Amino acid sequence: ALFTSEPEWHDGAVIDALLANDAQGERNTAIVRRLFDEVINQEAAGVIDEIFAADVAIHDPLGGDSRGLDAFHQLMGLFDTAFPHHRVTVDAVIAQGDLVAVLHTHTATNTGSFMGMAPTGKTVVVNGIELCRLRDGKIIEFWRKDDDASMLMQLGALPQQA
Repeated sequence: ALFTSEPEWHDGAVIDALLANDAQGERNTAIVRRLFDEVINQEAAGVIDEIFAADVAIHDPLGGDSRGLDAFHQLMGLFDTAFPHHRVTVDAVIAQGDLVAVLHTHTATNTGSFMGMAPTGKTVVVNGIELCRLRDGKIIEFWRKDDDASMLMQLGALPQQA
């Protein structure tokens, strides 16, 4: 098993989960992988409408809470404009019941404006975790928890840590 009921240390965080390898988890994982493999890495925005529910609830630290496919397209557009052709590597996937969590690493070059900032031309590497809740083969709830502070430091918008 990728994880056990014993705590594991990863980047200072304790992961304490006993995870079932069930058919529902495998189906849900395949759907969520399409977000990273197709929507982001292959730039196939049309797939969003296939894998997300029409009234998907979105929780994002930069954009706040929103709902619906248009809101998710706007969230993706924010990053696609600022970081065209960004890529993501999936580092780990954990599925349990109706939830799928993805630990990932984004690599992107800032060539477009981002939240009012001019393009920097800098390449950033950002770690994150996304959590998706699924029902009937669709993502009905989405949480984005990327390391936005690190991204802003790499862009020069925040001071580097001492």
